[in-house]
Amino acid sequence: MASAQGLQPDRAQMEQLMELQTRAMEMRQHVTRLANQIANLERDQAVARITINHIQSLPPGTQTYRPLGKCFTLDSPEALKDRLSSATQKQALEIQSKTTLREQFFVKLKENERQLEDLMDTIERGAGK
Repeated sequence: MASAQGLQPDRAQMEQLMELQTRAMEMRQHVTRLANQIANLERDQAVARITINHIQSLPPGTQTYRPLGKCFTLDSPEALKDRLSSATQKQALEIQSKTTLREQFFVKLKENERQLEDLMDTIERGAGK
């Protein structure tokens, strides 16, 4: 009976260790996913800025088309520029939001890794006895 009680803390520690490792892996996946989303938004922003600059250099009266699904519709350069500017502003807000969220995950990940190290030290000290 005493040996079964002696294994109980080890088993609980191992379960806690597994849980912390799983949580760390999930947080890393979230951070990676957010980093990819931020990169995509920044790329879309860059394309929109280049397009706006190109639209501004067009001579007056030039017809422009805007993509709509698999087709294109006629749109004035001003309306197209306004639409792209609005999209760029929304993307900037989304980038800021996702960056903040990513930083929060970094903080949680560091705390989780600290807990993991503390638990590993506790397990190692217990095994040394």
